[in-house]
Amino acid sequence: MGVTSGRRRVVNVIASAGLVLGLAAGLSTGLASCTAKKPVAESTRPLADGELKRLAGMRVVNYEDARVGLRGTVGPASRKTRVAGWIDWRREVVYLSVTDPEGGTALVQAVPGVLAVRTGPVGPASASTGPDSDAAAPGLPPVDPPEDGWRARPIQLGGDEQRPLDNLVSFLFLLARPDRDPADLLGTLKNQYVRRDAFEGTPVDVLLGPALLPQTGPAAPSAAPGLTPTASSNSAADTEPDDGTLDEANMAASAAPSGSPEPSYAPDSLEAHGGAVGYWLDDKGALRRLETVLATGLPATVDLLRDQQQEFTRTAVLGGQPNNPTKITEKEAEMLSRLRQRNLRARGGKVTLTMPVLPGTLRLGTGWLDWQRHLSYLAVHDSDDTDYDVLVHADRTGVATRKTGKKATEVPPLPAPKGDWDRAEWADLGTKTEITDLDYLVHEAMSLAAGTPDDAAHIRQHGRRLRVDVLRGVPVGVFELPTAVEVNVPAGMARMRYWVDNSGVLQRLELRTATGGFAQLDLDLSDPLPALPPRVY
Repeated sequence: MGVTSGRRRVVNVIASAGLVLGLAAGLSTGLASCTAKKPVAESTRPLADGELKRLAGMRVVNYEDARVGLRGTVGPASRKTRVAGWIDWRREVVYLSVTDPEGGTALVQAVPGVLAVRTGPVGPASASTGPDSDAAAPGLPPVDPPEDGWRARPIQLGGDEQRPLDNLVSFLFLLARPDRDPADLLGTLKNQYVRRDAFEGTPVDVLLGPALLPQTGPAAPSAAPGLTPTASSNSAADTEPDDGTLDEANMAASAAPSGSPEPSYAPDSLEAHGGAVGYWLDDKGALRRLETVLATGLPATVDLLRDQQQEFTRTAVLGGQPNNPTKITEKEAEMLSRLRQRNLRARGGKVTLTMPVLPGTLRLGTGWLDWQRHLSYLAVHDSDDTDYDVLVHADRTGVATRKTGKKATEVPPLPAPKGDWDRAEWADLGTKTEITDLDYLVHEAMSLAAGTPDDAAHIRQHGRRLRVDVLRGVPVGVFELPTAVEVNVPAGMARMRYWVDNSGVLQRLELRTATGGFAQLDLDLSDPLPALPPRVY
């Protein structure tokens, strides 16, 4: 699944929404030059065989190189968003420091379908020799991203200036694949040779080619900018999940009235394949710069710095360290079958909650979990809206919430306040009452204690070890234990992840939320538990 299926979904959404709209006529006369003096304008012409072969091999060169540095701008001259960072095409993750037109800064990571943002300082600005070299480029992001403050949301492609980063990262993911593009199909399009140029001293050929790969069948007409994709255009996305993403129905966003007529393009035009892109290719077929128009009012110029093959860490909200899924061993299955017994003996402890929530906020919680009494009690704070802040109390049969009326305290008050609690039975959630991501996470955490072992054979047959990791200095195994409805999902795509230490006790529980990002519930079993209220209603 991995790279191929993730790319296929992004292609589907971009093609249907018509978001890459660089027109060949405009680009062929307006491509910037990296030389000291702009070369004398040349008449464009069709690609020669060697140029076509280099263009057909461009994406596989990117895939084989895996990681490159990025530096560029998105947006019109008066409102440029500036970016610097890296992309790892093998892992399908982009990591950028960003400066917006107002001077605000942020760190951004993205996987296909999901964008994570952490606002605030990103490091000192650096002198820029790339696009608009008269302006300072944002400093490179830290290789190990900060652990806190990340917000996640589904990527939402738009046909205007509103979401420059969503459009940019989605397009960047299209630039690599493990196989060469079909040169016979690519050669039927109206690709153009623009000129010979240079990129930071390296000779390049500037070629116009399609944003999207030609398919074996006739090309579908590109839609007008900003049109909402039809239901059928999302069908492939809805059925092919990938690590770190939800279905692509969450990616698509309308940005203009749907009554606009759709233009019709000739099947061999670049516009029929997502629009024209200016590819700056060196003599080895490596992409050095690209120029295109990502949406109405969103010109983009991105330099690819081939010598910056920097490894970097994916933030926890997007899944953390890379997975290497393997079958669970007999020893691991035996350990996991007794996980709930060992948790019960551990009794419980302090819990810390970090949860991304739609449309892009962050909720933080602290409290306690008592496995022996089957109780949990949390104070949950919304980083953007204190009107949400709540106390959460859960027991064996249900969950109750109470608004605090102000910013939630760092830990829930003891004794618990009386009155004004709204309670729902676990059995009613998802049927009579809406179930939230917080409900899912708390319920699962409380269920992980029992006096009898689970079926080790079943765990070994269906479970997966995703990786070995370290949490707060403690070695852990990160496991998936798919539910009955998840047994056929690809490795890495089950909703829950279990972080278990070498003693067989849970240290972290992760949930894939509606944002596409992950929530974490961490346990600290070192301190004694206070006496939690058995009931609050």
